[in-house]
Amino acid sequence: MRPSLRELLSYLGPGFIISVAYMDPGNWATNISGGAKFGPALLWVIVLASVMAMGIQVLAAKLGIATGKGVAQLCRERFSGPVVVLLWAAAELAMVATDMAEIIGAAIGFSLVFSLPLWAGSVLAAVSSFALLGVRTAHKRGFRWVELTIMSLVGVIALAFVFEMALARPTASTVASGLVPTVPNASALYVAIGILGATVMPHSVYLHPYIVQDRRDRLIESDGDTEAVHRRHFRLERLDTVVALFGAMFVNAAMLIVAAAALQGTGIETLEEAYVTLSGVFGANASLAFGVALIAAGLSSSLVATMAGQTVMDGFLDLDINVWLRRSVTLVPSLLIVAAGFDPTSVLVASQVALSFELPFVLIPLLWFTHEASLMGNFRNRATTTGVLGVAIAVIVALNGWLLYSTLLG
Repeated sequence: MRPSLRELLSYLGPGFIISVAYMDPGNWATNISGGAKFGPALLWVIVLASVMAMGIQVLAAKLGIATGKGVAQLCRERFSGPVVVLLWAAAELAMVATDMAEIIGAAIGFSLVFSLPLWAGSVLAAVSSFALLGVRTAHKRGFRWVELTIMSLVGVIALAFVFEMALARPTASTVASGLVPTVPNASALYVAIGILGATVMPHSVYLHPYIVQDRRDRLIESDGDTEAVHRRHFRLERLDTVVALFGAMFVNAAMLIVAAAALQGTGIETLEEAYVTLSGVFGANASLAFGVALIAAGLSSSLVATMAGQTVMDGFLDLDINVWLRRSVTLVPSLLIVAAGFDPTSVLVASQVALSFELPFVLIPLLWFTHEASLMGNFRNRATTTGVLGVAIAVIVALNGWLLYSTLLG
């Protein structure tokens, strides 16, 4: 039976929460740098990266629907104690790095939009993140409140870049030229690898199996715990994920195209410089939309990172830490870094290096678990699915490893 439009709309949510990871402040610098240096030439890399991300996130959702568990919990149940501790430590490093990027990104946005020093922007970002956390506690009234809040912030980001694209007015030939796989030079190869290597964020893979559980539980209560029920759930969740990540692909592509139109040849790489230059090229409204979108990206990503951090702690250690306490603890590194006067763009880059380190620790178990027949039953990956996604994961891990090596030792 085909789902009705109302049923389809009711399933939109988890994918949009996950999509935030693909347009967080950590990704903005790479997209803007790529467009400013090489025009639209690397647009095809964003499309390829997005397709790979869709496959991996669909896999994560399927794991949660088929088993009712996430990667972290399955690691705790199936691996030895020392391995679990190692995986948990790596995951926590990723959670701190993720939250650092989100808060600093929002702080940059606040400082630009309201002409504040960065430390004042970071205070505003911290206060706003706590306010959003109040929505997270509304889970008691239904997780849908959380989903709608995140979807609203994602909508702000998308509308901002629709506006930017309207100002940039890219031609069809310009966009088409960027979809042809080309790498202008060695420097462009480095940026392209950065875009591909940062395709998947570890916290999105940990979180996705968890946030599909609300609908899974409700379906079991109403229709029973049957394979047909879970199959229908999976089909709808797959659609939700693809639609949401297609939107994230548009945002990332729009960043690069707008940067190509306004910043190409300027040598600009930082978010602050891009904000000022956009105002000069397209007017004050362009930079305002850019800043507001950056704030929305940072705050929404911060809320998602906190949720993912809870999932990691509960899954690996079977501990349910108070969300307000966790929010307070993870804010400290970000505020200290701003207070110490570190360059915010350099911090964003460093956070991506930390995330690169964590990626194999989550993607390899994800592929392993979804291929295991005793765990997944009839939801087990087909051999072709495992093969294709195995290659994609190997490429992502290899590129992240190369970026880690070149950043630390290059």
